[in-house]
Amino acid sequence: MENYYTTGRLAELCGVTKRTVQYYDLENIVKPSQISEGGRRLYTDEDLKKFKLVCLYRKLELPLKEIKIILNSDDQYKMLRNILAEHQSTIDYQIKNLTELKERLSVALEEITVNKTISLASEEELEQLIIRKKHHKKIERITYLLLTFYVMILFLSCIVGSLSGGILMHLIIGVNVLLLFALIFFHSAQNAYVCPNCNKKFTISFFKDIVTLNNGKKGKYLECPYCHQKNWLAETFKDE
Repeated sequence: MENYYTTGRLAELCGVTKRTVQYYDLENIVKPSQISEGGRRLYTDEDLKKFKLVCLYRKLELPLKEIKIILNSDDQYKMLRNILAEHQSTIDYQIKNLTELKERLSVALEEITVNKTISLASEEELEQLIIRKKHHKKIERITYLLLTFYVMILFLSCIVGSLSGGILMHLIIGVNVLLLFALIFFHSAQNAYVCPNCNKKFTISFFKDIVTLNNGKKGKYLECPYCHQKNWLAETFKDE
């Protein structure tokens, strides 16, 4: 036996308002199969199924114009697949643009916050700053990899040295010291620091990099060569 649903009941079953059901009727998207003698619109089980499908498409944020094309197509599967693929491509493009915009905003905000002034004067300067920051992040990753590699070598060297002793032990110690100096030299050559007091950027020598305390993300405890204030300073890229 065929079930019939009023506008209100259809709205309730589909979780929408009566006004939505009436609008879809008006737009010839889902029309009632029958009109009662009293003028009431009556929807069948097939209408309910179709309406739920429309609600699904709206959840996927398909416009009503495209939903009508799908419902009226001879091959709904193919039409739906093509439309969804097109929408996915559009969203991928939007996500890419928004990700790039977020990166620009993040870089600009960081630069203004650190320098406490409007330090960027053009789009070209911002793009160059983004490139330098990306390069610095790569350098940071390389530094951490080298440090991890060094720790592994040090650990293995200690094991080998303790077993061998003698001249080989001294040779292993010497190699590890040279590797450590090479790592510190690479670090000092790639990084700079910005003083939060005077906002000036400066670099430090290889020797100072060796003897200065480092506290991870907080950076190094340094004295600014310009204003002579001491602070924990995070690493940043060097100016070209």
